[in-house]
Amino acid sequence: MCGIAGVVGVPGDQRGLAERLLGALRHRGPDDEGIEHVAPAVTLVHSRLAIIDPTSAGHEPMRDERGNWIVYNGEVFNYREINARLAEHGTSARTRSDTETILRAHVTWGDDAVQHFRGMFAYALFERASNRVLITRDRLGIKPMYLSRPAAGGLVFASQLRALLALGSEIVARRVNRSAIESFLAQGAVQGDESIVDGIVQLAPGSQLSLDAETGRELRLRRYWQLARTDFDGSSRAEFVDRLSRVAREAVGLRLRSDVPMGLFLSGGVDSTAMLALASEHQSSGLRTLTVGFDDPDFDETAIARRTAARFGAEHETLTLTASDVLGSVPALLDAVDQPTVDGANIFFVSRAARASGLTVALSGLGADELFGGYASFSDVPRAVAWRRRIPGRALANVARYAAVGRAGAKVVEAMRRDAEPLQMYLLRRELFLPDERRALHTLPSEVDAVTGLRHEQLALVRHRAATLDPIAATSLFELELYMGSMLLRDGDAFSMAAPIEYRVPFLDHELVETAFAAPSAWKRRDPRPKPLLLDAVGARMPAETWQAPKRGFTFPWQSWLGAGGALNTLARDAVHDTAVWRDLAIDSRGIADLWQRFSRNQRRVGALQILGVVVLRDYAARHGLTA
Repeated sequence: MCGIAGVVGVPGDQRGLAERLLGALRHRGPDDEGIEHVAPAVTLVHSRLAIIDPTSAGHEPMRDERGNWIVYNGEVFNYREINARLAEHGTSARTRSDTETILRAHVTWGDDAVQHFRGMFAYALFERASNRVLITRDRLGIKPMYLSRPAAGGLVFASQLRALLALGSEIVARRVNRSAIESFLAQGAVQGDESIVDGIVQLAPGSQLSLDAETGRELRLRRYWQLARTDFDGSSRAEFVDRLSRVAREAVGLRLRSDVPMGLFLSGGVDSTAMLALASEHQSSGLRTLTVGFDDPDFDETAIARRTAARFGAEHETLTLTASDVLGSVPALLDAVDQPTVDGANIFFVSRAARASGLTVALSGLGADELFGGYASFSDVPRAVAWRRRIPGRALANVARYAAVGRAGAKVVEAMRRDAEPLQMYLLRRELFLPDERRALHTLPSEVDAVTGLRHEQLALVRHRAATLDPIAATSLFELELYMGSMLLRDGDAFSMAAPIEYRVPFLDHELVETAFAAPSAWKRRDPRPKPLLLDAVGARMPAETWQAPKRGFTFPWQSWLGAGGALNTLARDAVHDTAVWRDLAIDSRGIADLWQRFSRNQRRVGALQILGVVVLRDYAARHGLTA
């Protein structure tokens, strides 16, 4: 895992720009770094967190004998198998680095080399023969790739948005993206491939962008992969479970490859236990597990995690966070935010704990809930659609009384204003600020849907892709591409690399994702076990305790911390009353003040996450000098 950046076709002092980029990315790669001017108008930048072949042979930017160069962030986990296939084509490796594997694969297979890769990656490759730069991002978007086009011409790219902002306003103007503000207020994270900064976008997951190396002009943009529901082959459930089990074991096994200390995040729940059970089949000894607990017994799962680790013979470590530990680190947490979010704090703290315990790589169970129906949304969304279809719109007045009940009641009222479709009900379920609340804060941008807060273009695309799916499959698509893609993965990268550690997610192996997504939806329903397909794929080694016990989760008491007398109350109050920032963002400070007053009076319609969103947005805008 690393930080990468580059300058393509931008006139002026490219070396100076590269040094600014490196300075902003250095925290991602403390082991090595490099800047190379690889062509008259191309400069590549790399900061290295050494994982595979940590020797100097893995130094980047890396060059091959043909004069091609690469900078690369992530891991291609099946690099050994690819190397064996490349050997059949007459090419041999000089290093043990998977970076070299990508270079050699592109020489052999061209742009379609990416089809051979199983992993998480973002890379930029300068190809001397064609005089172009090829920028590629992994299928699920696990690794980020931000792009911006300076007014003077060309293109700059980087692993984090903050690196592009470090180039200065003459290269990247610090203007806030109005539609991104709207989607952040709606969903707690900027949705889609946009960013909070106008003019900075992400390369879409599963995409390749080819650029002219002299000018940075786009030559070709193609989507080489997109999640789709394939026709089910009619196999029996037992046959399907056998196939799923094989792919899952393979996915976990590939992600156990590392030349540096590695461990597994273990919560004691289904997902991380399934991951440990599968890992133990590849490695019967020497597995390390880490559990981070909270000093509140209502949220602590360290006891069950300890028993689970012992069952599989893992070397286990438990680290307990106190409230003072968390509160004292809030400034560092806010500094690590790469785009505003109301999630991800848990990843920040467990990653720091992993690094402190001597780990450089950690595996997470992220993705299992989205694939195997683990969230309550898989039952709530179909139920809400059916309920909305039964109740006519004229009944709105009869349900208005629910608004007084609190946040949930306000969403019942809002549901009556929306169409009875899975996408709208799904987005409402996760909505941070409802439409009338958003209108009290700022003016609706014309390119944005007034109800959902998403851009019309993105909304239409997601709706089209879900049109042929049943409600459970549609919900899985929404969870994978909206919640996970726009929040969990983005936060996971920024907060894990703040430590830094490499954050691996075996359940997002694309072959496993394709297999699980194709399963008949009826097989994903509780039976009454949660995630029965995953449990059966793991088999008898899965301890029943992990799914029979109620799920607690690793959360933080934001309500008490932000409320009156809470440790973060002053921080929140200062954010609310920073009228200069709200003016710069074209947000109505009166609406922010009203929100704070209602929260301070314990009016249940205002939630703590809304106040947290205000705090994060204000801090981010002030820290990076964003204006409308």
